[in-house]
Amino acid sequence: MAALQARFTREAYDRLVTELDAMKQKRNEVRLDVKETREQGDLRENFAYHAAREQQGILEARIVNLEQRLSDAIIVEAGEALDEVVLGVPVLVKNLDADMERTYLIVSPEEMDDLDPDAEYTAASNESPVGSVLLGKKAGDIAEVEGPRGIVKLEILKIG
Repeated sequence: MAALQARFTREAYDRLVTELDAMKQKRNEVRLDVKETREQGDLRENFAYHAAREQQGILEARIVNLEQRLSDAIIVEAGEALDEVVLGVPVLVKNLDADMERTYLIVSPEEMDDLDPDAEYTAASNESPVGSVLLGKKAGDIAEVEGPRGIVKLEILKIG
């Protein structure tokens, strides 16, 4: 099964490229840490070495993940209209029960920590109840989200 191409706004794409560049620079520091801790003696009892190797593994996994996501990413320019809700593109919805509008940005779970808390949108993971039901919907569709107080109906007003 082929992976879906990731779609990002220019801002989100640039932010991830910057993060990738920073991680690649940090890669050399981590490699040096591994080398230095390896030289400290018996590896079976060298906790600093094992911690450095674990940090290296986490960093390398994140680098590979970002490289894969960015390699075939589609950049959605601001104001570009889309047919359906996708990752990384703002979507304006109206809560039909509360008669309130809100803009969501659906992102992957690992992007949640990197988002600007002062942004004009509310971030939602694609694995969250809101994010998962909005993905794939078109303007005019009604999405039903199971909330703590029951089902909430959201109308998709605008995508992008």
